[in-house]
Amino acid sequence: MKRQLAFLLTMCLVALGTGMAKADILFNGNLEARAISSQVLATPAGWIAAASRAVTGPFNDGMSSEGFANVLAPGGNGLFFKPFQGATTNKITASLYQDNPATPGVMYTLTGWAGAGVNYIGLTDPTVKSEFHLQFLNSVNAVIGNSTLDLMVNGQHVLGAANGNPFGYFDYTLSATAPAGTVTIRALATMVNAYNNPLGGDQAFVIDAFTLVPEPSAISLAVLGLGGLLAFRSRK
Repeated sequence: MKRQLAFLLTMCLVALGTGMAKADILFNGNLEARAISSQVLATPAGWIAAASRAVTGPFNDGMSSEGFANVLAPGGNGLFFKPFQGATTNKITASLYQDNPATPGVMYTLTGWAGAGVNYIGLTDPTVKSEFHLQFLNSVNAVIGNSTLDLMVNGQHVLGAANGNPFGYFDYTLSATAPAGTVTIRALATMVNAYNNPLGGDQAFVIDAFTLVPEPSAISLAVLGLGGLLAFRSRK
């Protein structure tokens, strides 16, 4: 009987850990729902869309939700960044991000799709950055930790490389552990210092279908297990 109870306890802990690992905390992570915010055209609802140009400042046409940028759901939406709205003398930076409550010591994993048109300037100019970030903020909204995935320099897939998907879309992964003092986690996709490619053509930088998952650490699962065993022993 004791062995059966111990086995059941173990299975419950495994199930609990699995459940924690699959809990996506993003709202509208698939970017399907749209709304007007800081941009002249609709962008993903529940996300902050921000764009500015180096010389002229805040800009309201740096990105938009578009059906052609969708990767997973036919008829859905993805986000289209517009590098051609910048110039070599007035480069554009555009970002999409969402903030959620976070817990210090917990590892978070961000997954998201990204791709690029063949003439996206970020594919040939290394000063143009195409990145995913996990940022950790404290109680006064100061960034106290930042993990960056450069989509052009990584061990997963080079942005825009042909792989049979439109735009070379690929599902990237970035993981980081929240440092002490963390209150908020920010999932961020950004295009930095982009500009119009004089060759013209397909210059899109596109993103879609994000998840942000807190992973139970070995320590937290051990604590759960110890608590369960102590409760079991107290009933003997």
